[in-house]
Amino acid sequence: MYRTVAQLDSLTQLLATWFPDFFTRIQLPEASVQGRPVFALRLRAGTGPERRGVLLVGGTHARELMNPDAIVELAVDLFTSYVNERDLVYGGRRWPAADVKLILEALDIWMVPCVNPDGRVHVMTIDGMWRKNRRTNAGTTCIGVDLNRNADFVWGVTQGQTSCNPCTDIYVGPSAFSEPENRNVKHLLDTHRVDTFVDVHSYSELILWPWGHAPSQTTDPSKRFTTLPTGTCAPIGVPGYQEYIPPRDLQRFQTVGGRIRDAIKAVRGRTYANQAGIALYPTTGTWSDYTYSRHIANSRLNKTYGFTFETGPYVGSAEESFHPADPEPVKRDAKSGMVALLHQSICAIELIGLQFFRAQTEVNALRKVRDKLLATTDAGREWIALFERVEVPALAAALQDRDLLAESAELVKRSAGLARDDSVKLTAEEVDAGVKVLRRLRTRVDDPALRTDLRAIEVHLDAMRGVTMAKAVERLMAQPPSAKPKPPPPRSRAATGSNTKPKGVENGSPKATANAKASAGKAGENGAPKAKVAAKPRTRAR
Repeated sequence: MYRTVAQLDSLTQLLATWFPDFFTRIQLPEASVQGRPVFALRLRAGTGPERRGVLLVGGTHARELMNPDAIVELAVDLFTSYVNERDLVYGGRRWPAADVKLILEALDIWMVPCVNPDGRVHVMTIDGMWRKNRRTNAGTTCIGVDLNRNADFVWGVTQGQTSCNPCTDIYVGPSAFSEPENRNVKHLLDTHRVDTFVDVHSYSELILWPWGHAPSQTTDPSKRFTTLPTGTCAPIGVPGYQEYIPPRDLQRFQTVGGRIRDAIKAVRGRTYANQAGIALYPTTGTWSDYTYSRHIANSRLNKTYGFTFETGPYVGSAEESFHPADPEPVKRDAKSGMVALLHQSICAIELIGLQFFRAQTEVNALRKVRDKLLATTDAGREWIALFERVEVPALAAALQDRDLLAESAELVKRSAGLARDDSVKLTAEEVDAGVKVLRRLRTRVDDPALRTDLRAIEVHLDAMRGVTMAKAVERLMAQPPSAKPKPPPPRSRAATGSNTKPKGVENGSPKATANAKASAGKAGENGAPKAKVAAKPRTRAR
């Protein structure tokens, strides 16, 4: 029914031994409280440097028996789909073999199926409802720390379902990261690139993301967890406190969570709620909040989008919900959700950049436009959502045609160059090349909605002949994809490939400045904030 710790370890060892070109198993630095080894498994196809990483973690809470099994089974499913070139099917959700190929060739997939082996052994031999690890707490006969309250994020602040009492199931531990099981996960985050993280729990059918300690807001960046006291064993002492999250990141969590929800629903019709962690109840010291908070607490660290899954419904009793007699339907839901998370973790532009440029320069330039400009307006965020809808399926289509992939790469490179010098105008030849790529992509995708999205990009791009990159971004910030784009200007020297600036309309001239101000004012009248684009080049308790 459910695998023992020994069986989980045996399966990961078998995969790494038999298929070393795909699987690498490492023993994490610290043994569990009771001395058991803890292992991580990496899955990838191909060679090369470290890639974008996704970390899947299970078994944090001992009694949630399904999820470690689901994670190791997912490793097998992805591998067999890849080597046999067969679609991956979970109930009514079919993942094309091309998507699986892209996932394995674009990502480093890290898995820690069972973070808490001592707790799992205890559940399977003594107490089926045990939740914590098996630490002996000094000065008391009560055992264990809740590993999902022990991370260094507002640790020891007893919001909601968090306690400093070692006899509770939600005990925070004697200090942040006091537990070796948690330090192992932190070690992976510290030593490998991890762009997306999920801690898979049960039950309640939820997809959770930050924040869990307080409601979110997107307008006051001064409200940061770094200003809050920790270790107080008391609630947050700021009445009405709301934690800041950038609008772009909130959109990303909502969008990715929505696609995970849709992938799960397609399996057998179960609808998971997609929401911030606090919508369940307040918590501190959780893994999803900690992983996302790292880059805020230390700007030198990589940003990691942190999620929590709560798999399966309540079915009449807690024990049956944590380990149902037939876990297979819930595991299929969970695996489809995890595949969706992997799929959404691919960055098409980054993958193209690695194949053709071997540098991050182009990727970083385009990210700057996305995060510093487009993400600041409603219309701009609609464009971001559209780009994220099309990037992975469009990349999968382009990978089937080397010439089309090369043309796409050249388009990415030129776009990045324009982003670095936003006073340069888009020539007719550049626009025509982009339109050509988009039209070819439309002939290679089957999804009508995807073709509609690609057509929207094409229409707006076609209207930007002779327009500077600064003005093009300004338009996107003011005009959503559904809006009718402004017609292109009359053909002139700019339209014939010359980047010579006509007299009287140079960037930075009084006339250009006045026009930019007028256009920004219209954007504000249409409900979007005025675009600030420089005219000159810029150098149960889960």
